[in-house]
This record gives sequence, structure tokens and C-alpha cells, in this order.
Amino acid sequence: MSELNPVVEDRTFCEVHPDRETALRCNKCGRLMCAECAVLTPVGYRCRECVRQHEDKFFTANQYDYLIVFAVSAVLAAIGGAIIKVVGFLLLVIIIGVPVGGAISEAALRMTQRRRGRYSGHIAAAGVVVGGLVGGVAQVYLAYSAELAEIARRFPGRELPALPLDAVLTATVSDISLLIFIGVVAFIVYGRFNLRI
Repeated sequence: MSELNPVVEDRTFCEVHPDRETALRCNKCGRLMCAECAVLTPVGYRCRECVRQHEDKFFTANQYDYLIVFAVSAVLAAIGGAIIKVVGFLLLVIIIGVPVGGAISEAALRMTQRRRGRYSGHIAAAGVVVGGLVGGVAQVYLAYSAELAEIARRFPGRELPALPLDAVLTATVSDISLLIFIGVVAFIVYGRFNLRI
């Protein structure tokens, strides 16, 4: 009786997850990768690093472009947020949120000469959120100041209280129309910068 010789095979493991056995290799650099690390491209499976290097060719923005994108998004969203705080019709907010988001992203793209960065969408959406909230806060403060001016005109010499900051923030954050407007615009801006819309 002959003994069976056990077959000794070379075991290979993912370079990112060394506890996962794999035989899959990136078709560009040859790196071993598991199913989680593999990205299916039109030319086969590639590792995330090769895909990222390929995508980097399309991202031409510099740090100043990120600042411009944030500033444009924040300023235009602040104007929109102040207007929505006055108007406040929920259906109108949803309807005009989409074109406003498109206009904000188009303005930011034009200001940066259509240069996009890997994080332009995130920064633009953050600018919309910050700007929209600032616009809402400004509108609450202006409305309160106008009320105080009217009371001071009617009752001269009366001591009038200043508007507490927590009341301003509560009035802004509790406005569902403003929050929906900010959410819709931020979604549209993010999608436009990432070319999903």
C-alpha cells in the first residue's frame, strides 16, 4: 500500500486583510485582494488603490477651490435660507429646493472654472448646511429686531430685552420648512458635484 502524499499548496492572503485567503489579483498592479477590496471595472477587477489613482486624474481642484466652493455654497444658501424662513410653505420649499440646489452648484462650479476635487461635494453640502442655518438665524434676529423697533416706537423709554441666543437657535431649528429646504439643496449640490445628478 502506498501512502498518499498530501498536496502542499501555496496559500495567499489579501494584502489589506491578511487574515483572508484569496487568489484574486488586481489586473493592473498584481496586488492580492479579497472580495471586499476588489472593485469591478469595465476592464476587470482592480484594487482600490489603482482605482483611486485612476480617479485622481479627473480631480483637478486645489485647496483654494475648496474654499471658493464652501463660500459660494454658504452665501447662496444663507440667502435662500433667509427667504425660506419668511415664506415657509412646505410644498413650495420642496419644489424650489431642487432648482436652488442646481443653481448653487452651478455657481460654485463656474467660480472654480469647473474644477472638482475628491471632496468638493462634501464641502459644498457642508456650506449649504452652514449657510442655510445662518440665513435662518439672521432672519429670526431681523424679525425680532423689527418687532423691538416697532414696540420702541409705540412705547418710548421702555427697556426692551435682548433676544437670547438659545431662543434664536430654537426658532431656527424648529422650522421644518427650513430644515427640509437645507436637506434638499444639500442633497442636490452633493449629487451634482459627484455627477450623480
